[in-house]
Amino acid sequence: MIFVSGANGQLARAVITTILAAGRAGSLAVGTREVNSPFARELAAMGVGVRHADFRDPDLMRRALQDVDKALFIPTYDTNDLRLRQNLNALEAARAAGVRHIVYPSFLNAESARVEHSRLVHFPTEQAIRDSGLAFTILRHALYADILVGDLQETLKNGVLRRVGGKARCAYVARADLGVSAAQVLMRDEPSGRVYSETMEQTYSGDEVAALMSEVFGRAVRYQPVASSDWSRYMTETWGVPPEVASSTVGTMQAIEAGEFDLVSSDYREITGRPARPMREFLESVRDSRLSAP
Repeated sequence: MIFVSGANGQLARAVITTILAAGRAGSLAVGTREVNSPFARELAAMGVGVRHADFRDPDLMRRALQDVDKALFIPTYDTNDLRLRQNLNALEAARAAGVRHIVYPSFLNAESARVEHSRLVHFPTEQAIRDSGLAFTILRHALYADILVGDLQETLKNGVLRRVGGKARCAYVARADLGVSAAQVLMRDEPSGRVYSETMEQTYSGDEVAALMSEVFGRAVRYQPVASSDWSRYMTETWGVPPEVASSTVGTMQAIEAGEFDLVSSDYREITGRPARPMREFLESVRDSRLSAP
């Protein structure tokens, strides 16, 4: 039995959709805090086992993981001071329930001391998984390309893409693509101990992303750098992100400026047999989905 946590989240949905497309509904169980959400009910109607799961509750997690062989543990969106304890709860529940293999989505260059969620959550979780005695696969994700289009309407309206980075290049990958690769790992006989770094096979500067947006969306877009020191305030004032959440991203922005994510890997191709979509194809998919929306 395959288990995917956080079933109502966007990454989990991409993983689940891929597994369902492969005809594996009967061998899939999903965990969620909200078992009565529309998506959870839809999955249950397809024959997917929908289980009440919460990383904050080890006993509940242990029950949710009964009869599971391989589990994908997607970290929650709680604050970083809580997430490591939650991940450790899930890991201990997996051991108690007899789960054989853990798949964990981590972050590119997880050893980085600058990046708060790597330092406080992802890297110590990786270490705990290694020490657990369970088989494991770690998927280190580049920055989601999706974060570049979260405010796309505003970007196209004003003709300005505002992001941290300056001239530095950065690795990205589409969240939907990561759903495909994680599903592949879950559905196959994956050897233990692999650590994959998943990126597009090219890095991009802010100017290059803006130029591609101009071509794909047919509207002039220029890149305007935002300093990492100003990023937290920008997120709060412009997007309404809570200050405690915005401040936790500053280290990530500093790492982008320092070129820590100017990294390219072919690991995605190794998992799936094809490269992750380049930025142009990702942006074209966003454009096409906007055009087809009712």
